[in-house]
Amino acid sequence: MKKLILIILSIVIILIFWRYSCLKPTLKGFYQSEVNGYHIQMLIRGDDNSFIEWIDNREVDRGTYERFEKNSYRIKSNKQSFEITLNDDNSFKIVINKLNEGKPINMKNISTDDYMISFGKWDDVDEYTYLLD
Repeated sequence: MKKLILIILSIVIILIFWRYSCLKPTLKGFYQSEVNGYHIQMLIRGDDNSFIEWIDNREVDRGTYERFEKNSYRIKSNKQSFEITLNDDNSFKIVINKLNEGKPINMKNISTDDYMISFGKWDDVDEYTYLLD
């Protein structure tokens, strides 16, 4: 009887670990990185497939995204359009030429919450929006 319970318990534990190892990352939540003294943040909302992008807490862009392959997405707005590939650790790379000379910036997921947030109003937003041109 003890042997049967041990076997069943072992199978359950193996199934639980297997289930968690097969979980795929989902593009959702708050992503952040720091490069050359700038903090880049993106909120990806799953409910309406939208995103908001900030540089140093100034909103510089917002738009939508769509999935077009397994872990690949198209990000679109009035200011920019680019593709990202979601990595196994739920991070992705973006390029902002004026911030990092065309080198990829690794955006790390710091929260899977996708609630709308705001960092307030700033008078110098144009200086940061210019970085996306």
